[in-house]
Parts: sequence; structure tokens; C-alpha cells
Amino acid sequence: MKKLLLMSVAIVLFAFVNHEALAQTVTGKVISSEDVQGIPGVNVIIKGTSTGVVTDFEGNYRISVSPNDILVFSYVSFTTQEANILNRSVINITLAPDITSLSEVIVTGYATQAKKDLTGSVAVVSAEELNAMPQGDVAKQLQGRAAGVTVISSGEPGAGSKVRIRGYGSLTNNNPLYVVDGVPMQDINSLNPNDVESMNVLKDAGAASIYGSRASNGVVIITTKRGSKGVQFNYDMYVGTQFPGKGVEGLLGSQGYADLQWLVYANDGTVEDHPIYGPSTNPSPTLPSWAANTDWYDEFTSNALIQNHDLSFSGGNDEARFFGGINYFDQKGIVNDTYANRVSARFNSEFKVLDDDRITIGENMTMSYRSRNGVTNLAEGSPIQMGSYRTQPIIPVIITQPITGISHDFVPGEWGGTGIAPRLGNGDNVPAQLSRNADDTNFDI
Repeated sequence: MKKLLLMSVAIVLFAFVNHEALAQTVTGKVISSEDVQGIPGVNVIIKGTSTGVVTDFEGNYRISVSPNDILVFSYVSFTTQEANILNRSVINITLAPDITSLSEVIVTGYATQAKKDLTGSVAVVSAEELNAMPQGDVAKQLQGRAAGVTVISSGEPGAGSKVRIRGYGSLTNNNPLYVVDGVPMQDINSLNPNDVESMNVLKDAGAASIYGSRASNGVVIITTKRGSKGVQFNYDMYVGTQFPGKGVEGLLGSQGYADLQWLVYANDGTVEDHPIYGPSTNPSPTLPSWAANTDWYDEFTSNALIQNHDLSFSGGNDEARFFGGINYFDQKGIVNDTYANRVSARFNSEFKVLDDDRITIGENMTMSYRSRNGVTNLAEGSPIQMGSYRTQPIIPVIITQPITGISHDFVPGEWGGTGIAPRLGNGDNVPAQLSRNADDTNFDI
């Protein structure tokens, strides 16, 4: 019995000595892939055990391991990594941000909140989703990106869009509240879509607890891009063309209108001297020398160019960061003499006043100059829409020879109109109407 006890003690001592002989110390540093700075507080655990250490303020660590052990490095908002020892004494690790984890943090008002902790209805739209369809208007980018959110636009260059969150809740104002970097706004037309980092849409009554009665129609919270460590320059652009289509097909030309009038005379037996086409007793109508054969839809529409150019720059370090962007947007309308032009600039910066990050000073500044020439009404039944089929083709767009009209004498270079002769109806000369529209300009800061 005594001999058996001595052998057991010897085996335990041998195993302990053998483990100590195999044990080794591993040191290293854990840094971030974004700024190559040491990460404090990273958990360094021997896989399959509860043994581990935590990195110091500079990201350094020291741990005793065996050659066959595996180290697991984990930290909040960073991807977890594993490393085999393999008789190494120094193991340095670079952790990358966990994008999936970061996207779960949502701006809900004056603070951020984890998505899993939210009890209200919130839709999150990232910059990648917003820029999937190039648009000159931030609100238009929301169309089809969030459930329960409808965007209504006239299609007119430079015209603002109407955003409706979960339908209509009022007989007067149904516009949501826009909050850009914490600042409430009613108009976001001056905002450059390329400056937007993300949009959060608060869709239920819970938003009223943050913004009060202004949130009755929902809230669209817009966070713009900020600077990060390192210096970056970005240039984005797109160019496209918009096509007006063929318009109304099957309309009669000038000769067709005249022949139709002669058919009316033949059917009802009327005899008269037509003020434009001559006596109805003639076998066929005679067109006057000033007669045109105008395709009115073709005269006030054309292919339209749209282009956008965006230049941004950002940078920073541990103490400060900045972001700046310049944008040029130009959109011609398929209706002639309509366009929207915007030049905007945005700049923001942040500076840490104290080393413990308790005080930060910064600013968000936006400047924009917008110029547009549009039409007051493009809805169905408007003079412009009806001008393609109500105005008779015999009327020239611009007078080319003197004409003694019923309202006044027309001279070459003047816009043509229904006052040239009787029985021309009351259709508008749409190109003339568009040309007389005044520009609409705005400067915001």
C-alpha cells in the first residue's frame, strides 16, 4: 500500500514537471485595422477554457500557454479571431470592425439605441441602398426602400418630393419632420444625396416622445458622413439621358384638318366661305401661305441630359476629424426650357477639447445655390399637357411672314397664336409659354 502511494505521487510530480517544461509565455499587441492603434480591453482566451487575460491601454498582452493551445481574441464591434501558438512567442493580431454589429445601432433622436432594444417601428436605410438609384433629391431615394413610406414626385426638374409615412393622417399638413444631424428641418432639397450616411425613419407615435407634435406625421432622421482617421479623397459622377417618348399618336396634320372640314360641309350641305380655307364650293380646301404643319409635342419636348459630379475629402486623427464635399447637379427637363441646377458644399469637423473626451467642439455647415425653371402645372388637363393635341398644327410656332390677324398684325419673329385667324380654337403656344417663365433661384446656408 505504501509503495502504491509513492508511485502515485511520483506520477503526479512527473506530469506537473512535464507541463511546466512545455508551458511558454506568449506576448503581443492587438491593433485596429482602421487606424493601426492598440485596442485596450480585448479578451485573450485559451480556446476551450476560461483562462485568459485582457489587453492593457496600449493593446499589449502577456499569457502563459502550451504549444498546442489556440488563442481567441474578441472585442465588442470587432470580428473575433483565433491564432494557433505553434511554438511562437510573439503573436500580434489585427482586428477588423464588425460591420454587421455596427449596423444594428440606430439613431432614434438625440441618442443611439441598439436595434434589438427598440419597441417602436423604425426603418433603416444605408448609404449603399440610397445610392443604388442615382437621384438629385434625397427624398426620392427613399422610394421603395422602407415599408410604409411613399414618395410622390411630379417629375419636374428640381421639384421637391412629398414623403408620406403610413398614409395620410391629416386634412392639412402630412409632411414628416426631417432631422439632419440633430437639426429639425422642413426642406431637404438643398441636401446633397452623396453626403448622406444613413436614414432612419421613425414611423409610429413613439417619435412624439422625442420631438413632440411635430412628429405626428413621422420623422426622417438623416445622418451625414463624417471624417475618419487617415486622409481620403473621393470623386463620384454619373451622366444620363431622359427621353420624352412619342407623345399622342394619330393626330391630323394641317391638310388633314382642312380635309375634315370639307367632309363636314359635304355631309351637312353647308355652304359658306371659310375664313382660312376659302369657299366650300371649291372641290378642296386651300391652305394659306402662312400655314405650318406643326407637331406641337415635338416642338416643346426633347431628350434631356442629367449629370451629377461629387467631390469629397475627409481625414482626422485621435484628436480631430473633418469632412468636406462639393456637389454639382444639373438636370434638363424633357419639356423645353425647364431645368434644375444645384451647386452645394458641406463641411463638418470635430475637435476634442479634453483628453478624456468629455468635451467635443465642432460644426455642421451647408451652403447651396439652386436655380430652376419649371412649369406651374404639368398635371393631366393642364395647358401644357393639352397643348400637344388641342393647338391646331396650322399655327406656326414662330411667325415667318407678316400676317393680318384678328387680334393684331403679326410680324416675323413673333410667337404664333390662335389670333392669326378665326376658328383656331383656344389652344396655347406651349413653347412660347415655357420661354416666358421666369427663373426661380434660392441660396441657402
